[in-house]
Amino acid sequence: MNQNRLGDYLEHIRQVASDACVFVEGLSKDDFIEDKRTQQAVIMSLIIVGEAPTKIMDGFPELAVV
Repeated sequence: MNQNRLGDYLEHIRQVASDACVFVEGLSKDDFIEDKRTQQAVIMSLIIVGEAPTKIMDGFPELAVV
């Protein structure tokens, strides 16, 4: 895998995590619970954050901690 992709994957994780924080900024827990659109946006961000490390491990097995 191209070494440049590692930086792309890591940046994507950082950006999506940052987006999730922005989505909930200023919301109370009750507001968040009532806002299905924000919930879905945060859930999608968490899915992406969870899947990206798999791509990194597949493409860069030397980075996997055993």
